[in-house]
Amino acid sequence: MPRPRTPLLDRRRIGAAALRIADDQGALTIPALARELGVAPSALYHHVSGRGEIISLMREELALETDPDDWDASQPWEQALEEWARSYRKAFAAHPGAVPLLATAPLAEPFMHAMYEKVAELLLTAGFSASQVMPLINALESFVLGSALDLVAPPVMVSDVTRETAPHLTAVLDDTPTDHRRAELAFDIGLGALITGFRALLPG
Repeated sequence: MPRPRTPLLDRRRIGAAALRIADDQGALTIPALARELGVAPSALYHHVSGRGEIISLMREELALETDPDDWDASQPWEQALEEWARSYRKAFAAHPGAVPLLATAPLAEPFMHAMYEKVAELLLTAGFSASQVMPLINALESFVLGSALDLVAPPVMVSDVTRETAPHLTAVLDDTPTDHRRAELAFDIGLGALITGFRALLPG
């Protein structure tokens, strides 16, 4: 039989399919990925070495969906860091099912190293010590990833509260949005608090 003009598989297709499966199922297996692509599991290994490389392709696909110019490191560090956090959350919010996979695998990809290089330079230039930078990045990332998951959580996360047994909680819930604004408000307040706290950590 003649070879098909377009290969059945390539690395972009594998990464995109893996993201879809993670979004739909919150998990990723080689058999499920092969079914999604319409090939035998063994065919995947002509293009990837295993699960770890598939997760790298998922990250690359996610990076391709975002604009590298979403944030400008030449701005004041607080503003640049806020824009990075917002662009990062936007990318993960489009694929919440993939967050647990992407957040727990080591970052070995050069394009991810380039992103962290940009953030590290930003914070070092702002005056933070080298020992502070990765903890600050990790803290902000943890908040961003949790906020991305919060975007797909129910609008009301605390329910069936009675005023008699929890009057203070009831009072604050009465003043809390019960739609998508809840997650946006939490992100805005939390991000502002983190950056304010980071500023207080600058060496005197």
